[in-house]
Amino acid sequence: MKARIGKTVDQLEVGESAYFAKTMTNTDMLMFAGVTGDVNLLPIHDEFAKKSIFKQRIAHGMLTASFITNIIGMRLPGYGSTVKRQSVRFTNPVFIGDTIEIGLTITATDIENNTADFTVNATNQDGKEIMVGNGVLIPPTPIDEEE
Repeated sequence: MKARIGKTVDQLEVGESAYFAKTMTNTDMLMFAGVTGDVNLLPIHDEFAKKSIFKQRIAHGMLTASFITNIIGMRLPGYGSTVKRQSVRFTNPVFIGDTIEIGLTITATDIENNTADFTVNATNQDGKEIMVGNGVLIPPTPIDEEE
């Protein structure tokens, strides 16, 4: 029996896209700080953040970027996929209560090396760009699984 996997490199199509939406919460930000050990005051301390250029707490940039793996591992290509390389630029901050939508688009496939290039664009609930980037992913390969 074949294990459940996402699309293989030969099944991916250039221009194919998938999306993930998430409303940023205080819990998300605190859990990310705890897991990573990044206890920078800007994302976790109200009084400190009020005195910053942002006037309020902002999400860790890498928290926002980490949602790209949700698309790759769960949607496109899906189960069995991983990120090989990823580069992002944060264009605007993400605040508690912001709903962000991240879109990932396949831009090229390389069957010989079992990779696919992608671009990523993220916006908030007002349509304001918050992150852009690109990368290379490794789609799954078919796996035989014994019963």
